[in-house]
Amino acid sequence: MGSAWHFGNTTVRNPQRIRDGLIVLQNSTLNGNLIGKPQELLFAEALDNAGVVVIANRDRDYSDLGRKWRACFSQLGFITHKFSRSVGTNEVDGVIREVQADYNTSGLSGKPYEITASGRRMINAESVQQQNECMLRALLAYQIPSAIEPRNGDSPFSPLVFILQVLVKLTTLQDSRGLSKTEMALVQVCRYHNEVEQVITQINNFRDNYDQAVGRVGKRQQERLLLEHIASSAGVSWESLRDYADVNFRYPRLTGLVSLQGKRLVINPTKLPVVNAILRSHRLIDIDNQNAYLTRLWKGAELPTDNEANALEEIERYKNILLDAGFQIDSLPTVSTDMQVAEINLVRMKYEEIYQLHLEERFAADQSNTSQVKEIIAYLRKLDNQAVGDEFDIEIDDAPSFFEWAVWRAFLAVNNLVNKPHEARRFKVDQDFFPISCASGGGADMIFEFEDFVLVVEVTLTTSSRQEAAEGEPVRRHVAKEKLKYQAQDKPVYGLFLARSIDNNTAETFRIGVWYRGDEPDFINIVPLTLAHFILIMEKFESNRFENRHFRSLLDGCLIPRNAHAPAWKREIEKNVASFVS
Repeated sequence: MGSAWHFGNTTVRNPQRIRDGLIVLQNSTLNGNLIGKPQELLFAEALDNAGVVVIANRDRDYSDLGRKWRACFSQLGFITHKFSRSVGTNEVDGVIREVQADYNTSGLSGKPYEITASGRRMINAESVQQQNECMLRALLAYQIPSAIEPRNGDSPFSPLVFILQVLVKLTTLQDSRGLSKTEMALVQVCRYHNEVEQVITQINNFRDNYDQAVGRVGKRQQERLLLEHIASSAGVSWESLRDYADVNFRYPRLTGLVSLQGKRLVINPTKLPVVNAILRSHRLIDIDNQNAYLTRLWKGAELPTDNEANALEEIERYKNILLDAGFQIDSLPTVSTDMQVAEINLVRMKYEEIYQLHLEERFAADQSNTSQVKEIIAYLRKLDNQAVGDEFDIEIDDAPSFFEWAVWRAFLAVNNLVNKPHEARRFKVDQDFFPISCASGGGADMIFEFEDFVLVVEVTLTTSSRQEAAEGEPVRRHVAKEKLKYQAQDKPVYGLFLARSIDNNTAETFRIGVWYRGDEPDFINIVPLTLAHFILIMEKFESNRFENRHFRSLLDGCLIPRNAHAPAWKREIEKNVASFVS
């Protein structure tokens, strides 16, 4: 049993933010100029200013934040590395120069911590499918030990390939459930690709003990015992081992090859042919061939679909899947004979995107199931710092995005959207329909079009008087914009503002409800509700299913008494909610 490995680091726990961090680096003066504590501090501040991270305490030295993000980018090949301790700012590193000379690595100046071809590809990747492919190329290229991480073992080892080998092997067992985070701890201390059978045996032994344990406390004790046993041999604390397992769960999911099934990691079934092709074709680079490794790391690994025949085969496979799902052949993109492989792969990714949207419609339809409604309420309670039942194992690593996501799911559950589920959200979701990030600026968080009205939803975790400053203008602008859009259809537009608490200044702004277009006032309808009120409404939905027209009646009831000043209006809203849920 070796020391534990993990992708990235526990500071950059959420790999979905890597692209945003690279964009920050590209748009700063720090690209290729990131040596030393002052530059690390500047990078941390730039990440904070862009909303990628939050510096909680500016009274302490937070240069470690910039240093950890730089280390993550360097490890995965999105930026070059600093190999010589003596290399200073704006100086060329000899190892990078050697790689350039031997392998013609384009687009590099030779300076440490400069964005590579792999990093530029990630920056330019706009769709989820493109971002998945960028991360797949990065994680496939990454291996240990290497010139960047020389202390880990004595033979080449690919963490991603090993995880895929284990997951594929698990599918062949009678107990074919995927990999839990606790079981990932057994995987992440392996260093040789011939250890798959050994780790499968260890997983089965753990499962026997876990399944025989009585009650939740007994099962947690079995998990703790296993983590402590592995940690004692790996030279880390069991808490650190658990954190590493969490990171090793997150990064592979961003390749699109693996998914979550409950709380377990599994092979994404639609990607199984690609996984098998990777396991057949992937070759490790010998640890002594430093330049070859760095070249692949900085360019990104080749994929089976880089071969034209394989890419065309994948398109045909997805075409058949879509035809089986009821799509018309003339609605699907086509490949022409004069296309290059890169163009063919753009068509392939379009097929994947179409299929993902089809799966999203199925996901949306499932949200009205009782089990899903219960889970939605559990997430909302967690976001409101309320108690959540033991039957739910809720993890929220980015509260603002999960807030948008949980509310989106709530209105998918209610009924009868006119617009598509993906059109109703302005945030991105991954292949398992978990949120990748918050909705970008310039528009509402969510827009739900029903047959008789449109609901513009904005959510925030901002409180106190800062709430009005941050939300008052954009929320009114977004609702007014949608009202103008639907004016020709004579379809009324409502705004719903959700927060843990509603500041009186925010309520007053929405109570007045005016947005000026030049000199012309436009009166708009926005109802502010606390998250606690919305939870009560969804609990009502769980026990007594209402429709969107009933929710509209609630909004109308809340708007009637808005002639009162903000505190009195908030009390009237509370009365209306209480009446609705009774």
